[in-house]
Amino acid sequence: MKQPVIGIIPALDLGVKLTQSTSTHYLRRTYTEVIASIGAIPLIINLDMPIGAILSLCDGIVLSGGEDIDPELYGQKKLAMSAPDIFDEPRIRSDWEHQLIAACDTVEMPILGICYGMQILNIYYGGTLYQDIATERPESIAHHKTVHDIKFTQPFLGYKTGTVRSIASRHHQAINKLAEGFAVCAIAPDTLIEAVRYKHHYGMQWHPESDETGAHVYRAFAEHCKPALAPSLAQTTV
Repeated sequence: MKQPVIGIIPALDLGVKLTQSTSTHYLRRTYTEVIASIGAIPLIINLDMPIGAILSLCDGIVLSGGEDIDPELYGQKKLAMSAPDIFDEPRIRSDWEHQLIAACDTVEMPILGICYGMQILNIYYGGTLYQDIATERPESIAHHKTVHDIKFTQPFLGYKTGTVRSIASRHHQAINKLAEGFAVCAIAPDTLIEAVRYKHHYGMQWHPESDETGAHVYRAFAEHCKPALAPSLAQTTV
């Protein structure tokens, strides 16, 4: 049987964070390792590829993590940040991802947004972000480079309502206004949104490839990517 091909969009730096280069795609290997481990084929894609070719090559798309998203994309001006080491993801990436999301919708291709990826999905469909959690939600727990529990409020990629999991968190931005039609599927103890679902798209604020949720989440996502062609990917009961 055909193994589902999962296209992964890497982060992009134009010599701002990775100053040794003028333009670099980069991606933690844990993304490809966990996708390969559940029987799918990881394929790193990029904005230099024609979108039509991506749709023909892939059965599903992962929008990987990244830096901050230009607030102009959701109608706001940039705030002063309290978090250290703040960088912006190049606008060329997020603009291209808007085109890719639109193309995926025409063929109902599933998308899994991780951290930045969930945020760009929310923005594309009309939502907004907290630009800096510590500034705008000072009562919140520390989400930047930490581990904390989340609780699933609706079924999500195989996880049942009420399930609690410890997750790897490394973000200082989060969903503020939720896009219309999105369902909140998991929350942090401070009520910040940790997972969303919209039609054939899924978003996670944490990094499942870096914690115990990884294999289960990616296996469940792969089952949504042409499941009739991938019966070997066994479901995991949680």
